[in-house]
Amino acid sequence: MPIRCQISHPDRMVIGVAVGAITPQDIDGFVAEIAKAKAGHYRKIIDVMAAIPSLTEQDVVDYGERSQKASPELKSGPLAIVTSHEHGPLARLFAQLTFDRRPAKVFRSIHDARKWLQENTLRD
Repeated sequence: MPIRCQISHPDRMVIGVAVGAITPQDIDGFVAEIAKAKAGHYRKIIDVMAAIPSLTEQDVVDYGERSQKASPELKSGPLAIVTSHEHGPLARLFAQLTFDRRPAKVFRSIHDARKWLQENTLRD
């Protein structure tokens, strides 16, 4: 799978690392893996620095619409996307389209992403 998923239940964190060409089906599979683990409300870091997105803006918009219709009542933890300058606009669009369900932000550094996640995680 082009998006490797690591879920840490004690830390309540999902780390996704995308490598190679990424398709809408890859994103759907990644999200399904998170749902199966009942980790949707966990904080998430998605690192797409080594990815080659084969997604269009319309693919991102379609995903945002599908995800909102599929589970409008489910809570989703904050999302930090780590990406290159080149793919930043697509990542920012994704973050904007899902921001109504959770905090979401794009970073160029995994360290900045982790710091932001710590600051934007609700405590039980």
